[in-house]
Amino acid sequence: MKTENGEEISSSIAIIGASYAGLTLANTLKLKQKSSSITFTIFDSKTLPFTYVTGGDAFNIPFYSSLAMKLALQTSQQPSNELTRQDVIESLLERVKQHLIVGTRIERIEERNHLFYLHTRRKSQSTYDGTSIATIASNSYHIYGPYQCVIGADGVRSVCRTSALYGTYLIGDARWVNDRWYDLGLRRIERGADIAIIDGLELGETFLRLETEDEDCDCSRKAFPLAIRVKFCARQIQLARMTRIISVVMVFIAMVVMKNQSMMQSFLRSALERSKIWYLEVVSASC
Repeated sequence: MKTENGEEISSSIAIIGASYAGLTLANTLKLKQKSSSITFTIFDSKTLPFTYVTGGDAFNIPFYSSLAMKLALQTSQQPSNELTRQDVIESLLERVKQHLIVGTRIERIEERNHLFYLHTRRKSQSTYDGTSIATIASNSYHIYGPYQCVIGADGVRSVCRTSALYGTYLIGDARWVNDRWYDLGLRRIERGADIAIIDGLELGETFLRLETEDEDCDCSRKAFPLAIRVKFCARQIQLARMTRIISVVMVFIAMVVMKNQSMMQSFLRSALERSKIWYLEVVSASC
């Protein structure tokens, strides 16, 4: 695929983050890849083999069983309520490993002529020889791209959310941390993995549906339904966040002004009463 200037496009979509949300999105696109022109690349700062949080054998991800059936994932024979984080991630990783670039930290997202370039710092390089994985230390700088759009599935410190460019989208914790800002992350901790895979599936199905409706669809923000843009678009999420902040500040200023106005009125009434008393005392003394 090429741009209007004849520049070769690496793939349609860059997915930043190889966890629940990013891998679910990748699997959704991969399942239909034979009949779809949408291609993707996944970036993650971690290296293979991934390590997993071990704070308990099971965790809350009730939607996973439905997802596994929908995407025909190769899962373990354990009941869904006994699955570990490692079970879920490895089942999502199996089908899309060849699209994965690991050990690469995204430092900046650049937009140029409506296309995106990822400025990266490669921390290490992993090679797989069929039996074992070798990791070589590195600190090289590389620019990947161009991509038609970028999906930020890179958690609460999302580079994609910080950039907030049109044509970039947020799923999982990257979106959820803004959407549920008022509960201090408590619900995100409880249901984060479940919501992440739902986000990945919903956005992936939206891409596929748009391509079915329009073969020339270029992942443009204009092609997405309004509800999807409001929910996932990084710029829309940033604007909603700024609106909330401005609203809170305005309410605070109004409260301060009202309180000060009340204090001023009280002060003026008190001064007027004292002036009356003083005037009466002066009149009495003169009489």
